[in-house]
This record gives sequence, structure tokens and C-alpha cells, in this order.
Amino acid sequence: MRWLLMLALVLLPSIAQAEPPTSFDSAKDAAVVLWWEIGPVSFYCQCPYRPATVEEKMIRSGNLWVVGSVCGYRAKDLITSSGKPNARTTRIEWEHVVPADWIATGFGCQDMTRSECRTIDGFEPAEGDLFNLVPAIGELNGDRNARLYGDIPGEPRAYGACDFEVDATGDGPAHSRGMAEPMPSIRGDLARVWFYMIDRYNLVLSEDFKAMLQAWSVLDPIDKAERERHAVIAAEMGWNNPFVVGE
Repeated sequence: MRWLLMLALVLLPSIAQAEPPTSFDSAKDAAVVLWWEIGPVSFYCQCPYRPATVEEKMIRSGNLWVVGSVCGYRAKDLITSSGKPNARTTRIEWEHVVPADWIATGFGCQDMTRSECRTIDGFEPAEGDLFNLVPAIGELNGDRNARLYGDIPGEPRAYGACDFEVDATGDGPAHSRGMAEPMPSIRGDLARVWFYMIDRYNLVLSEDFKAMLQAWSVLDPIDKAERERHAVIAAEMGWNNPFVVGE
């Protein structure tokens, strides 16, 4: 596509001077560039996305537009609780595979606000770690929130053909109770991101959850697409995820 070539030419100098992001905001800017090279497709639903037109930006904020009709994604909530169109159904957002709530456990600030965590040395680079960011349709990003992954009985398919489920029931805060279930073909990819984040930032998680991730990693082994994605991100970060390519 011509716009992809033009974008690559414009951004080439900045890629050559790339350094690891030092914050979530800088990571989001870097991720936009990297994922044009990786492939502009949302991670959970495998929906293509493209730059939003001027007219589309007038409809809602955000620079990336989801082509949901191609992949079978259907919005669960077209209208928000306040009666307005749900802008997140057509927007790509940068999803933390390991939510910031769980990153906080490695810095002892899980009972603090995000702003307070960001005053702790090392938290912001962890929050902006590019290995931990994937493009996701905004509605799914919002529904998943800080929930852990897990196996949800049945296949309710609230998002059309997109194989992603969210169970928001259970105990605990509204944004983290329950679980989210991704499609089987990316579970190993997600598990290996969790292993990396747990190891690099000393995150605190239950042994049962880590055992589930281990099972996912075995059932969905590393493939060519994961290696190629890892290579692009590692070149930006300056180091590897050892759970994908070893030390």
C-alpha cells in the first residue's frame, strides 16, 4: 500500500536512532511504528487496521481505524452507558498483555495510584516495555481491563467472530475481577510475554496462574510469526525476551 511505504520512509530516520521507551506514552508512539513492520493487525481478533481519515477522526479520537468487517468483529456495545456512540469499537489501542496493576506488584505499589507508581524508579520503563504491548480493538482493551487470562466455560462470542471472551463476575475490584480468554493460537505468545515480565520485573503472581501459562506455552509453541515479531521489538528494545529466543 502506498501509504505504508510513505509512512516507512518518513519514519526511517527515527527508527535508526531508536532507544527503549522510558514511559507508556513514548512506548505507544514507538509501537505504532513497529507494528507497521510487524503487520497492522489487532492481536486478539486479527483485524486489520489503518490510519484514520480526517473524517473518521471527526467521528472519534484516535489515529488508527479498525476494519472490523473484514475479520468478523462485531461490537458488543455500540452505545456507551451515557448514550453516546462507543468510540472504542473502531479504534486501535495499545494493550498491556500484563496490565499495569500487575506490573505494580514488582515495585511494591499495587495499593497505590498509577501516578504514585510512576514516581518509583523503574516503573515507567516497565509500563512502557514494548514486549508487553500489542494492538487491540479499544472495546476489548476496555472490557479486559486488568483481568488475568483464564479459561472461561463455553463460547459466548460477544464480539462476533472474534474468539475473545470476558467474564467480569467474581470477587474483587470491578476492573480486575473475573478473567479474559484469548483464542488458542496466541495463548503461548501471551504466556511467554508474561514469563518475560515476571522474570524481568519480579512480578508477584500465584503458582496456579503461572502453571496455566506454562500449559498454554506448551500447547501453543513458538512459531515463525512470533520469532519475526520478537526480532522487530528486540531491535528497538536492545535485548531479547529469553522465553522466545533464549539468552
